[in-house]
Amino acid sequence: MSANGVRDRDLPRRALVTGGAAGIGWAICRALAADGVRCAIADIDGGLAHRRAHELVGMTAGDGHAPGGGRRLTHIAIPTDLADPAAAARLCAQAADALGGLDIVINNAGVTETGGEEIARLDPARFGRVVSVNLDSVSAICEHARDRLDADGVIVNIASGAAWRPIPLRGAYSASKAAVVALTEALAQAWGSVGPRLCAIAPGFVRTDLVDTLVARGRLDLDAIVARIPLGRLIEPDDIAAAARFACSPEGGALHGRTLLVDGGSFAAAGAPLPVRAPVALRDGTRTVAIIGDGALADAIAMSLDDVCRVVHADSLDGLQQGFAPDGLIAVMTASTGSAGEMLRNAQAIAAGCRTRLRPAAGFSLQWHCELTGLATPGARAAGAALEMFARTLALEWAPDGWRVNAVSSDGRRRAAVAGLASFLAGPAASAITATAIDTRVSS
Repeated sequence: MSANGVRDRDLPRRALVTGGAAGIGWAICRALAADGVRCAIADIDGGLAHRRAHELVGMTAGDGHAPGGGRRLTHIAIPTDLADPAAAARLCAQAADALGGLDIVINNAGVTETGGEEIARLDPARFGRVVSVNLDSVSAICEHARDRLDADGVIVNIASGAAWRPIPLRGAYSASKAAVVALTEALAQAWGSVGPRLCAIAPGFVRTDLVDTLVARGRLDLDAIVARIPLGRLIEPDDIAAAARFACSPEGGALHGRTLLVDGGSFAAAGAPLPVRAPVALRDGTRTVAIIGDGALADAIAMSLDDVCRVVHADSLDGLQQGFAPDGLIAVMTASTGSAGEMLRNAQAIAAGCRTRLRPAAGFSLQWHCELTGLATPGARAAGAALEMFARTLALEWAPDGWRVNAVSSDGRRRAAVAGLASFLAGPAASAITATAIDTRVSS
């Protein structure tokens, strides 16, 4: 920190990652290290955490050297059991003392029950451990992190798709993850714009050691699970790491207080079996994204995409060339009148145009960005809900072709942050995100 309490932006950022030695946490550490972030890996397996800290040095951007050619960037391990309230309470201070401060906190550590017992028959100590690790430690770390992070700091809580879906015979897992989602939203509202940014990421079924354990015990049928994931594959730890990396970036501000589902569309599918399809790969080479619509938001999105792909901007679908084959289409709509019916008709016309005119390849991404005037007017609320459900429905219909569909609602504020979200959703880092609706409107 400088004398005025603001971190020197030329120095590498510093992150605490709980459960960082394996699975999703380890993937997040690797993604952050690739950006030059110094990591404190907190894990119950202290030996593995120490080995991971050494491994990260060779993965750190700049060949592990500090800016200006100084000493090698170091990563540290903190052996800890987050079922212990005292350990959770002191963790941020330990990490900050070791790294010289903190800029990012990733609450990733989590446990579940694998014994297949009903909640009422479960040993209270085992039930309590799930609650302590998944919920109590997250709450404590968030509160202590607030005192350690400046206004540019970021907290990312790893929740789960189980937050909206009860999973029997897994103890307090679903309940604890539902609490994490609600806690994230509540803290963001309470802190407002004066504290660090706070968001959550909710993975679907991720290929981790835990999943392998449940499969070995006959508790999960992977073929049946994949058949119910619209994009036709399990989520990989790197998918979650890519989302966390975006959330921690300056462009991730639109996610403040929100939970981003990274589940291949499985929540939207609600367990319905889907057609069998081959794995989908994005096209190689320079990506092309078309933007239709005009106004300030469309212009901001076009600027955010300029550095990552070729952008074609038209004020309507008719302005795009026949036979055009983009990798993504972003439709910007403004509901100045709050007409839900008109918005749905326009959305259907855009979808029809994609199917009949644009000939996109596998990996195509369609986004609707809708600016809604007013937070509580009946028309605006109806328009937002209609477009969100339309996008989710279309996402399920298009998933067999490997096409992704998402919707974002905004209110005309924070356009730069919303444009950053559009850029992320259009790219390969978001290849596991579909049938997601993100409301970025600011409560007043």
